[in-house]
Amino acid sequence: MADPTIRPVTDDEYPAFVTAFIEGFADDVPSETFAEQMRTTLPPERTLAAFDGDAIVGTFGGYALDVTVPGGATVPMEGTTVVTVFPTHRRMGLLRSMMSSHLANAAGAGYAIAGLWASESDIYGRFGYGTATRYQSYELKTSGVAFRPEVAVDRVRRIAPGDAHGILSEVFDSVLSQRPGMFARSLAWWDHEVLADEEWMRRGRSTKRYVVHDGPDGPDGYAIYRTKPSESEDNHADGKVDVIELVAATPRAHASLWSYITQVDMCPNIRSWNVPLDDPLPAKVRESRRIRTSAVSDGLWIRVLDVRSALGARRYEVDGSIVVEISDPFRPETGGRYRLEVDGGRPDVATTDVRPDVSCDIDVLGGLYLGGGDAFALADAGRIVGDAEAVTRFHRMFRTDTMPWGYQVF
Repeated sequence: MADPTIRPVTDDEYPAFVTAFIEGFADDVPSETFAEQMRTTLPPERTLAAFDGDAIVGTFGGYALDVTVPGGATVPMEGTTVVTVFPTHRRMGLLRSMMSSHLANAAGAGYAIAGLWASESDIYGRFGYGTATRYQSYELKTSGVAFRPEVAVDRVRRIAPGDAHGILSEVFDSVLSQRPGMFARSLAWWDHEVLADEEWMRRGRSTKRYVVHDGPDGPDGYAIYRTKPSESEDNHADGKVDVIELVAATPRAHASLWSYITQVDMCPNIRSWNVPLDDPLPAKVRESRRIRTSAVSDGLWIRVLDVRSALGARRYEVDGSIVVEISDPFRPETGGRYRLEVDGGRPDVATTDVRPDVSCDIDVLGGLYLGGGDAFALADAGRIVGDAEAVTRFHRMFRTDTMPWGYQVF
């Protein structure tokens, strides 16, 4: 077996590339148009493939994304995706080689960070990615949900799919800067990743439904959901609402949309798979126990490629000074000692030779970067080294009041 060649795929090879990564995730290409839809957001020049002769045996890709960081700015992020290696070519270093090329290309293009959603959480820490966001899943029965009297709830309105893009995109853009971890959506992303509604996407459920809340100045919240009818053993309606996305710019919009979701006819069961950890719904209902968290899981992982640029791009809620020694086994050139000085929330970052206050690996820094990490827990686990005062300072400087949220898998 010759050593596989790693390179981007050509236009003609793109359909085979799509087939390869879909099979790598244990599925079949769902439609004849799927490859062309993928091409709009992940063009051939943003791919890598491992070739054994003419056969693709490994895949890699990178979306061009702009992610919100603490303080509301957006930072270009290489969105690592479609990572697969065929079982026939395991233990040959293909994943490591593709990752090395991928991150080198991203750093060379000026990206300060890369990010991904991990299909298997044991893989990516060794390449420097750290868990930067977590999410919770809600499951609830509508019969027991009642909103507190002081919570303002309005009617919402259904809109047609053809009207969704213009309304939803404006609401989304209005909240984009409020939540670290969210990334901007291009027109192609809206069309092919958010609003697309082909038969294979439904998996036995309804078409997508869209509802909007109107505030004093226009729409300020929306929800996208599907329904699936069912009956209980005693012939009562027992259908389900699957909340795909709920975005609200105001507390009133948030409560009104959730109130609507709990009143969808014939569907007393609700599941919302991806909700921010600090979502306020349990505080808005009479019995918080009715809002059951069925899971808490890792979401967006962040890999820092340029420490000075990445730390300098975000804002900080606590001023202070700290020297951090970063170890990066996979990309040693990223490591070093960095002094972070924060005054009025604005950072100054520089390399230094002075003794560090704390030390950690690059994946730990990625996990703290968006403001949701816990330096105390990481220190307790031996992932951060430093005395108690330094760890406390490190935690407080990087932590944010608003929890970051990775709202969409890519």
